[in-house]
Amino acid sequence: MKAKMLVIGDAPLVTGFRLAGLENTVQCSDGTFQAELEKALVAPEFGIIVCKESMLAKIDWRLRKKLDSIAYPVIIPMPDYSGKSAEGDEIRNINKRALGFDLGAKK
Repeated sequence: MKAKMLVIGDAPLVTGFRLAGLENTVQCSDGTFQAELEKALVAPEFGIIVCKESMLAKIDWRLRKKLDSIAYPVIIPMPDYSGKSAEGDEIRNINKRALGFDLGAKK
């Protein structure tokens, strides 16, 4: 089965990926982000979930613990226009443990 990519975030993030041709997007606010992420985690067709980094930093500790323990789907935090944050480094380390390599490492 071929896995799909899903983008969950605010209007600028979602619009950017839509303009790039991605059809699987969910536009949400900070208040609805966690519910949308939980729905996406149980959807078997999504193998990569791209999320806004600042929204991901605000999720409940129980969901954060779940993300820490799963390897699939892969969660990719995207920084917003203001740049990189410390919360993104934490999620990046979770992805590194799950995959065995660093997705954000520069060559």
